[in-house]
Amino acid sequence: MSQERIAALLSLAEQQPDQEMIWYGLANEYLKLEQWGEAANALRRVITLNADFTAAYQMLGTALMRQGDVEEARRVWTQGIAVADRTGAWKARQHMEGLLAGAEEQARGADFCD
Repeated sequence: MSQERIAALLSLAEQQPDQEMIWYGLANEYLKLEQWGEAANALRRVITLNADFTAAYQMLGTALMRQGDVEEARRVWTQGIAVADRTGAWKARQHMEGLLAGAEEQARGADFCD
């Protein structure tokens, strides 16, 4: 089912490339299929179209973590926290702070094992 949705959303994205909600929906479908790179690309497009879309930062960081790019995930979440502060999205801020803390703890654990 997700592949059919992806095809439909890609068609819509071609017709309406400046609609961030289409790209966000596409990213959600890619995440369901664990296509992290495609999800990350769609989420970057969302952020390009709407830099205040805090949920996109949350999801992008998660996709990057799943790809193993811990540093970039941390950078994205840090940026997302700044956006949440600026826009008053306190719940998104709390969520990204938790994700960031988990990534930092994971990084410390990896340093400890090295």
